[in-house]
Amino acid sequence: MKKFLLSLFLVGAFVGFTTPIFAQGSLVLNPESTGGFLIGPIAGINLVSYKTNSFAILNSEPDCFTAQNGSDVAPFFGLSAELPLGETMQNFIIVEAIYDSKSSKFTTQNQSRAIIPTKKNGVVVDGSVTTSETATLNYLLVNLGYKYNFTTGPAPVGPAIQLCISAGLPMTSRLNKSVDVKASSGVPGAGAVSESNQTSAVEVKDHEPGVTAAFRVGARAQFDYDIPLTENGSWVATPCVGYDLPFTQVDNSTYKWTASSLFFGACLRYFIGH
Repeated sequence: MKKFLLSLFLVGAFVGFTTPIFAQGSLVLNPESTGGFLIGPIAGINLVSYKTNSFAILNSEPDCFTAQNGSDVAPFFGLSAELPLGETMQNFIIVEAIYDSKSSKFTTQNQSRAIIPTKKNGVVVDGSVTTSETATLNYLLVNLGYKYNFTTGPAPVGPAIQLCISAGLPMTSRLNKSVDVKASSGVPGAGAVSESNQTSAVEVKDHEPGVTAAFRVGARAQFDYDIPLTENGSWVATPCVGYDLPFTQVDNSTYKWTASSLFFGACLRYFIGH
């Protein structure tokens, strides 16, 4: 993770210092005083990563069905604003409100048992039990931070790096378990197997005593590239890539569970007061 953050900033610095060599147009070469601020929607995807201790999916069978860590893809969307701190459009205060999903699948280690003799009405067949667990985890994030653009202009243009402190209020925090059981149906003949699937959901704070880390605090480091879409820079599109590092745990009991993500997104901002 540290290597990724270092690479992110080095790439930003390299692109920032080389871009002016190839830059054309008044947006880069003729900076001017503008004032105002930019605001608009932001959306993208999280490549979610869970880090946990090994834990039992079924409390009744703590050694047979276990899981640890996890990963999946989940969306985020919200509103992003940037407030210029000077006339050259290089320094900005960033304020964002984002609905952020960290929902993911836990990685099962020994999630099934096969060849289990089952008997009903005198009919014996081999059965099995298969388990899985996922998490529905969504936050309302408020991000506050600083952005630096490597090139100047009357509007944000070119490569930039951004670092925000993030505070998240959990909107959904739930563990979802699934248990699939195959057993004798009691009907003579080949394939005499019945199957049933049971699912259950429990709030993270209720699944085990001692869970206290519901509020999320973390940092978001990212690399941006601002692209003015109009001659006067009233509309600016900004693709981004970054990393969301948590300082708190989702669950600080047995799970010791943290949720981080590598994210990709884009923002479309309108320059108010330009």
